[in-house]
Amino acid sequence: MDISLFASANRIKDWMSFYNSLKHNTIKWEVVFCGNKEPNFTLPDNFTFIKANVKPAQCYEIAARHCKGELIGWTCDDSTYEIDPTATQRNLDRAYKYYKDANDKKAIISMHTIEDGRDVWRNHHFFGKWRHTPIMAPMALMNREVFNEIGGYDRNFISAQAENDIIMRVYQIGGQVVMAQDAFVYIHHRKCHIGGVAGEHKSMIRQYYVADRQVLENAWVEGGYGAYGAGGEQLRSPVVISKTRLKPVESFVDEGITEKTQGPLGEGEIRWV
Repeated sequence: MDISLFASANRIKDWMSFYNSLKHNTIKWEVVFCGNKEPNFTLPDNFTFIKANVKPAQCYEIAARHCKGELIGWTCDDSTYEIDPTATQRNLDRAYKYYKDANDKKAIISMHTIEDGRDVWRNHHFFGKWRHTPIMAPMALMNREVFNEIGGYDRNFISAQAENDIIMRVYQIGGQVVMAQDAFVYIHHRKCHIGGVAGEHKSMIRQYYVADRQVLENAWVEGGYGAYGAGGEQLRSPVVISKTRLKPVESFVDEGITEKTQGPLGEGEIRWV
């Protein structure tokens, strides 16, 4: 298997659109989703679902552990890898070539992300728009062995920011982020995400983002969360971001991983119990 795409997923109505957007790629690929809502239809052979009634970050970890690909890529079920059903894009093929051309097992391939029609790809830095801080990757692929070697997801994350922590740990071991200019992925939050449950997206941000941002900044920023303004909104210079993690990684453990949430749940959980 060349590439495994994995996600915490529960928007079942969008799953086959996600899957079908990959069909023109020529490399060997698979999809691994984990969540608390089981589909009522048969999935293709290279589409695995794992049921788990746990928080999103833990679902991502579970899905990642079931991946078989040389590369694994975090994604979401309200995204597609072609812009519309008439397209014939081979964006995984392109991303895989970037990885091979980099000739670096520790390279993270940042796929060119278009969110609700907006090109957000170059704006993903540790502190948002502040380009002198380390570059992150909204949708990315990385070597599965390296993911496992650095300990996978930290169980202190709830839903957001966990991938930024992964990227920082790859930087720590000498890795790099490679910008895959012509390897696109399209996120459809307004159509699929916000349109699903009234106020859901804003509610998730209130519940999860601040808590997860605290975990991230406390692990990497001298002075901890808020030292440069909440989320970097009022960033002051010079920013001191550590090149080594300031706290040890607390990985998820195997025992009961699909049955019980490990680490913080977050207040006001609305979609995961």
